[in-house]
Amino acid sequence: MTAPRLFIRKAMLNISGRVRPCIQVQADVPPVLVAKLNEHFLSENLFKRSSYSQGFPAGVPVPPPALAPHLAALIKNDACPEITVKTLLAGQMHQTQGIWEVMAFEYIAQRAFDSLCTMLISVAEIGTETVY
Repeated sequence: MTAPRLFIRKAMLNISGRVRPCIQVQADVPPVLVAKLNEHFLSENLFKRSSYSQGFPAGVPVPPPALAPHLAALIKNDACPEITVKTLLAGQMHQTQGIWEVMAFEYIAQRAFDSLCTMLISVAEIGTETVY
């Protein structure tokens, strides 16, 4: 079984006559796990901005100091996207106003992918018996 991967694509796209920075993220997960996710867990939240309004929990990689204010602004913004299993598997694009917002979204997408990888450990064990 191959390890899950997160593909991150950044581009400048012409949207409604304006060239904007955009970022797309998409998880690549082994097919056997995708089948289990599709059947039972597509709506699970991997990143929900309201959960992080007071900051990130201990153990989360600290963002670079220059990124921190932009990350805080993105999380407080109503336009901050939530990331679910479904959106991460299908691919999620985010249009931004500037490169710092691209970097902030990349940071939260990476944290969402970390959550997906943690969840996949339990999903892989569905249908098995564990003795502790």
